[in-house]
Amino acid sequence: MKIRKILPVLVVAMVVVLVASCKKSRYCHCVSDNYTIVINADTVTRADTAVVNVDRGMKCEGIKQMNFRTKDEGPVVYTNRSVKCVELEVDTVAVLP
Repeated sequence: MKIRKILPVLVVAMVVVLVASCKKSRYCHCVSDNYTIVINADTVTRADTAVVNVDRGMKCEGIKQMNFRTKDEGPVVYTNRSVKCVELEVDTVAVLP
C-alpha cells in the first residue's frame, strides 16, 4: 500500500530533476583590461577578449582573471590578466561590450 503512495511522488521528483538539468549552458563574453606593448618600435594598446561556455551554476561576473596565450614575435607567452565578463544572450542578437 505504501508503494502506491510513494511511486507518484518519485515520478514527480524525477520529472522535476530532469527538467531542471536540461537548462542551456551559459556563455560569457570576457574582455581584459587594456595593456600596452611595443612592436617594431610602435606602441600598441590591446585588450584580449574571449567567449567562454560555463556551467549553469556559475555566474559570468564570478570570472575575475583569465590566462591568455599570445605570440607576437618569438616564443608563445602565457599571461594572466584581469577580466570583466558579461553573460551573452545566445537566443537573440547579442551586443558585445
